Amino acid sequence: MGANGCLVAWHDALLKPPRLAARRMLGASRMRRRRLCQALVLSLAALAVAAVPRARAGDAAAAFRPYEDLTEVLATLAWHLDDDLYRFPAARDPTGHAVFGLVLARLERWETRFPNRLRDVTAFARAQALERLGAWERAARAYEAVAAMSDSPLASRADAALQRARRFAEVSAMPEDGPDLRARLPAIARKLDAWNALVQQHRGTPYEGLALLEEERLERRVADLLVRSRHDLEGGDETAERALRFLIQKHAESKELPAHVLALADLQAAIAREWLAEHDRPLAFDEAQFLARVDRALETYRKVATWDGTPEKLEGQGRFAALEAWKSNVLARYR
Repeated sequence: MGANGCLVAWHDALLKPPRLAARRMLGASRMRRRRLCQALVLSLAALAVAAVPRARAGDAAAAFRPYEDLTEVLATLAWHLDDDLYRFPAARDPTGHAVFGLVLARLERWETRFPNRLRDVTAFARAQALERLGAWERAARAYEAVAAMSDSPLASRADAALQRARRFAEVSAMPEDGPDLRARLPAIARKLDAWNALVQQHRGTPYEGLALLEEERLERRVADLLVRSRHDLEGGDETAERALRFLIQKHAESKELPAHVLALADLQAAIAREWLAEHDRPLAFDEAQFLARVDRALETYRKVATWDGTPEKLEGQGRFAALEAWKSNVLARYR
């Protein structure tokens, strides 16, 4: 490289970096100005938002505070009032809480915060939520409070609903207990007749499903009572199984149907285990009789274990696997 080449090289090495640095400094300055402008815009936006009056609970126009706004709470309740709670599980909100219990809690908090505002509206809504939760006596008291507010536009509706809630509360309060099984069954039968009358009376309305829920709960209690008492009854195993099969057939449209089938499988598995306990000696064990009992329980468990979309599916799978393992162990022991 000649002298001129060296001079050019040194010229580039000495002059270009400062020019590059100057360009970088100029770019950084522009970036800082841009960031300052953005910060100023955000500050002005924050001041503008702060200047807006805060949304107050109970103001229907303030949609930015949904859990403190009474209209929002009532909208959730109204949306689910006609839900079929007999055939389908109660709706849940995005947090996973059951809607009617959540609405009840929010109404109570709203009433605590605003004790003298819209008492007729909150009491009427609370009564509707309590009905869906099966608290008939509390619902009747809430309706009664609204009916007593003569200046409320809800008073006439509350008075009509009060008669219905009182009848549901009366039937719900009918006795189910007794000193023994013979005394309890007639009392339960009378109560079942009363619930069935309410089912017929409210046919085609949301209250038909609520009455069916109560009837199903009571019939399940009868079946459970017979299962627990089967050793004290002549032909107790057959009686208990018939009660569970009746429950399954009558309430085939219920959301609780998988649970009823699971209860039948539990009874059949218990009968198989009790049979083995009575025939545990090698010469008393009959493989064919054992398999007949255990296989029918496995088949019933299988129905629940393959029932997609039900909470009981995992229970059915676990109990099926446990009974299958027990069956294999027993057969290995006696073969």
